Amino acid sequence: MLDPEAITRLARKLAELYEGVEVALLVLVARRLAQGLEDPGWAKARLREAGAVRSEARRIVARLRREREREVVALIAAAHGGGAAAALAALRRSRTRVAATGRVTATLSRRDSAAAQAALSRALSGRLAEGDLRILRAAPDLYRAVIARVTAQGLVDGVTRRATAQAALDLFAGHGVTGFVDSAGKQWALASYAEMACRTAAHNAARQGVFDAVLAQGRDLVIISGSPSCCDMCAPWEGQVLSLDGATPGYPTLAEAEGDGLFHPSCAHSADPYIEGLTRRSATQYGDPERYAAQQQQRYLERGVRGWKMRQAGALDDLAAAKAKAHVREWQGRLREHVAKHDLPRLRYREQIGKAI
Repeated sequence: MLDPEAITRLARKLAELYEGVEVALLVLVARRLAQGLEDPGWAKARLREAGAVRSEARRIVARLRREREREVVALIAAAHGGGAAAALAALRRSRTRVAATGRVTATLSRRDSAAAQAALSRALSGRLAEGDLRILRAAPDLYRAVIARVTAQGLVDGVTRRATAQAALDLFAGHGVTGFVDSAGKQWALASYAEMACRTAAHNAARQGVFDAVLAQGRDLVIISGSPSCCDMCAPWEGQVLSLDGATPGYPTLAEAEGDGLFHPSCAHSADPYIEGLTRRSATQYGDPERYAAQQQQRYLERGVRGWKMRQAGALDDLAAAKAKAHVREWQGRLREHVAKHDLPRLRYREQIGKAI
């Protein structure tokens, strides 16, 4: 199966695209609001530019749509191809005959592979596109909300007005575009939702790549991995052998396992080829709960670094930018100590926010 870290890295690229959208919206609003903050007619002047903010937001969403389609196709292709390649490598290690060329393209029908990838890409694109309207409204809503907050308090002093506007921008930087709801009713912020959706799609594509490669070799059985974050739905299926299409009697089918909750959204379980008499069930890799907990703390610290970088991007002046930069360094120091203490690799790509698109 494709390395889970490889899947996370693939999904992170699309999450960075969405963070780039949030950065662009934040910079757009901050740049407009910073103009003439000390002037008595600041609020009226800024409200006259509300239409321009909406127009710029539309251009940002249009760029998002173009780049998203390209990144989604690349994500699904890489995950599906990686899963298929990993399955064939596992079959070779089991000394099972595979196609003479050893190439995935030689063992999978190009037409079937392309069709599977296209279906997965459409599903992910459609899921992400559901949030476009909310993204489109985010900048104008934030812009008007900041102006309303300042004027409602009757703030005429430029310094106090700046501090109030900055506080509102910092709040957006910390939460991002919100209001995304998954099928279970859970609320998500934009970038987090995008990363969850892309990670789930990448896992699905990688598993499908494994299934396609196994079936292309005339085989039918896979074994389910372990996971340190296993939920109650998946626990009964860890280490179990499944028949992909029911062709091998004596084993539960993939459809039965999925009907019981296996491979639910955000499920990190993988599948590997299973060869009767060769594959040892005890060889299934199970996670280390303590290391998993340390990795989750690392994710928390990485989010902290990104959060302060977002505030730095939305700073109204050099002083606010310097304060945010100091916090970035503080969180990076905490992260550096944590990974050293727990012997974890420092994943610097997870500390980066997307570039404004």
